Amino acid sequence: MTTAALLSACAYPVHADSISLSDINQSYAKDAILELVEQGIINGKGNGKFDPTGKIERQDFAIILAKALNLDVSPKPADSTFSDVPQDHYSYSFVEAAVKAGLIKGQGNGEFGMGQNLTRQDMAVLFVRALGVEVEGMGSQLKFSDAASISYYAKDAVAAAIELGLMNGMNGKEFNPVGQADRQSVALVANRFLKVKEQLDTPSEQPVQTPKPDEVTPPPAEKPTQNPTPSTGGSSGGSTAPSYPNPGNPSSPDSAAPIVRLLSASSVLIGENVAVTSNETGFVYLVPYSLNANTKAQLETSVAEKLASKSVVAAAQAETLIATANLSAGDYKAYAVDAAGNVSAPTGKITLSALQLEQPALHFSDARTLVITYNETLNPLFVPTAHELSVYTKDGELQLPKEVEHINITGRTVIVALAESLPMARPVEVIYDPSSAATAIRSATGTISPVFGPIMVQYLPDNVRELFEALITEAEALRDTSIPGNTAGTYPSFAFEQLNQAILNAYSIADNPNSPAASLAIGYNDLIQQMKAFKNSRIEPLRVSLAEENASFVLNSNMLRVNGMSAQITDSSLNEDRYDKRNIRNLIEVTRGDAFIELEIRYDSVTNRYEIQSEGQTIGHIEIETSDPSLIQLTARDHGIHVAPAPNVDQDRPVSLIFKVFEKDAEIGKVELPIRFDSEPPTVTEVTYDSAQGLFLFQSSEPVYSYPQTIQLRAQVDYSGNGDFSQNSIDIFPLVDGEDFNLEITLDKRAVTLQLTRMGISKLATQLPGGKFKIMILGMSDFAMNWQPEIHIIDAPETP
Repeated sequence: MTTAALLSACAYPVHADSISLSDINQSYAKDAILELVEQGIINGKGNGKFDPTGKIERQDFAIILAKALNLDVSPKPADSTFSDVPQDHYSYSFVEAAVKAGLIKGQGNGEFGMGQNLTRQDMAVLFVRALGVEVEGMGSQLKFSDAASISYYAKDAVAAAIELGLMNGMNGKEFNPVGQADRQSVALVANRFLKVKEQLDTPSEQPVQTPKPDEVTPPPAEKPTQNPTPSTGGSSGGSTAPSYPNPGNPSSPDSAAPIVRLLSASSVLIGENVAVTSNETGFVYLVPYSLNANTKAQLETSVAEKLASKSVVAAAQAETLIATANLSAGDYKAYAVDAAGNVSAPTGKITLSALQLEQPALHFSDARTLVITYNETLNPLFVPTAHELSVYTKDGELQLPKEVEHINITGRTVIVALAESLPMARPVEVIYDPSSAATAIRSATGTISPVFGPIMVQYLPDNVRELFEALITEAEALRDTSIPGNTAGTYPSFAFEQLNQAILNAYSIADNPNSPAASLAIGYNDLIQQMKAFKNSRIEPLRVSLAEENASFVLNSNMLRVNGMSAQITDSSLNEDRYDKRNIRNLIEVTRGDAFIELEIRYDSVTNRYEIQSEGQTIGHIEIETSDPSLIQLTARDHGIHVAPAPNVDQDRPVSLIFKVFEKDAEIGKVELPIRFDSEPPTVTEVTYDSAQGLFLFQSSEPVYSYPQTIQLRAQVDYSGNGDFSQNSIDIFPLVDGEDFNLEITLDKRAVTLQLTRMGISKLATQLPGGKFKIMILGMSDFAMNWQPEIHIIDAPETP
């Protein structure tokens, strides 16, 4: 990979003004979120919310991958790849496209893993896999303090994600591989992914060559080993002072290497000491046989990385013991280093091995409990951690860790309790890889457990048919005791249809005496999933809230006094709010908990109530009151409730509208919407003139509206070559609205534009350059219909 090319600057525009997400201002990924939303790669959750700290589930991540890579998601495949991603699911096309592209392969047993969250290490694997870069061997570069906790299948990808700038560590020290990825972190990494992909797709002119991870830099040439001069007066018993080869001339530098000799046998059990001697005081090191060291610094680095062991040589030619308890099995050799830093030649090969227990047997005692059984009683003090003993399902090469609740040792068994139950016959893999021999599982006599895995194991009890038949009976009871309907506590009709079909499918499997255990297990899993889906479809009570935080209902007392105009609250059929007509859905929000159920609000002129409807049926209603009838008058009319301030209303007194929501004629909630009085007209805060386009821009202090009930938005434009607009001036050239210029409100309603037409420019061709424009804006109202004339004198320095 070409680091210089990948990390070079790349400019991407951010159009934050065009997107309104109210909950991302404090998010570290705000700009990335806005870019991806504008590109259509990610979406908000509705109501102007993004939920930056919410978790990402597998199906939603598949959508992000498919959109980011612009995968072809049509036409939909005729057959579903996974049993838990039906063709009518919103993610179906995207999941299938990701499968076709080789990015996702499922968890085995024909399931995708719908609803499961994504870990940070798996996010790295998927994004790096999507880039298609070569990462083999990069994992050795990881320096995080928890690098050992990163699963082996993800280490290369994590290292590549760091190298490419896709991801960072936590506080610069840890990576947190099994931490769950939230929506804002996925947005940030996805945004970086797109930029890196663009640079990878654009070859660099001068690629920077970097060494491959498996290339070894040749070590410096070893200096010749000198024959040491026997020491005659250096160190004596117990002394730690350095002994020089030439004691008669202590100022002469010591350049002679010490001599180390092996006293132990060439094969040593881990936990026993390796015995050596050195002819000089200093240190001795037991290091991996593959290390060719010729400096003390190399040996110390190996010790710091916990690959080697070190001991002090207190006396020349004295037996010195080097501990092996924290080392792994393998081949080693010993070096000696004297006080002057000279490094000896190594000893011969020393093989460290361990007495090991037999390979254990693994099985599930129930859907949450994994039992690992050894042939000897275990020491209960050596309990492995969840990082050392990992349980996971597979998605191709991707590992999906199962959360471990706790691990205990009892007698000859290690009991691993999972946080969630496993489906029957769902294969999982188990790996045991202790961080060091010192922490390994061991017997009461000290014999340690071998490293093992991946070992595949599944939960498939002997009485699967009995459990399946009992579950069918439970499902029928659930169906028969539940009430269909569309009000709180009932279940929708489609849920009954799906559950009943699942029961029929279960009977077709259970009634066959030749159905194998695996088929019974799959039927059990399908039915239990459908029962969960049925329970989750239970209709929640209605909820009411303000449509926007800190919202208010705007009234203008002048409108009632001048023309008797009030503000009407209409039902949800209104397209656009104006002062005189307000859509009730833009004032309050009525929902069914977290369920996606489309609710309509219709005004009933007979009852003067707003009916809440679902699928054409009335399920509740809304009533509107005011907190102070002496300040606000409510009048029921044919198309809604009219709201008007009382005559001579005290605008400083607080008052609000109260929306009460009823279901089955029982009040289930209410919300107050404060009323804000507004009688101040907007003002023009800035005027700019683009002479090249003949465009005037009038920025407003608040959103601009044009109302036919008052004065529609229009302008009077005069031009004067000498800038004299007095009554006696003979140098005033008027322009005609709609002929010489057009006046419009901008889409964001924050400004008014006045655009000269070709005819207007042609008329002014003999007048310009120089002179001034006098522009009067009329009818530039705010939402509350306040307006005042705005007159501006503008220089015309150049020909448009």
